[in-house]
Amino acid sequence: MARRNYTFDANMALEDGGAAHTAASWGQVGGAQSIVDLGGNQGITITLPSISNVSTLTPQQARGDFVCVIYNVAFTGGGSNVYRINLVGSNNPGMASGNVILGELVFGVGTAMDPPNCANTTAPLGSGNFPAGWQYELLFTNEFQNTPFQFASLWFAGTFGSVQLSAFVAVLPRE
Repeated sequence: MARRNYTFDANMALEDGGAAHTAASWGQVGGAQSIVDLGGNQGITITLPSISNVSTLTPQQARGDFVCVIYNVAFTGGGSNVYRINLVGSNNPGMASGNVILGELVFGVGTAMDPPNCANTTAPLGSGNFPAGWQYELLFTNEFQNTPFQFASLWFAGTFGSVQLSAFVAVLPRE
């Protein structure tokens, strides 16, 4: 099976790989937290004409199927280091409240990971190796507990060392 190809859109960038994360932190693009708008009208109220049977309507975005494409991963893989890269969804445009985890990738030493009998994440080739290097696809939907979420951002957590990567969101292609 061939690798899927995704079109990069700068508006959908979650992490530019400009600096390594050495503590828990949000994904950065251009030195600031990157928050991607997945589309929708969360929190918008539309006033309908007086002939309507209801006076207002609050539209919700549809559920979407997406992929977070992660590449150029470089991390400190020694000791008991484990890195959790969480894709966080929110309906707050600043990610200030109501956040949920829409997906997660874990990299690190197998014996330090939660499930039993995990293999170590093989040390990646390092930065600058795409497309010859490794690409990870974190599949997710913007819906959690029957609620669609409009905004997404990456959260880095774990036992640091350091982790550095590039990431963006693309709509999952239909096959």
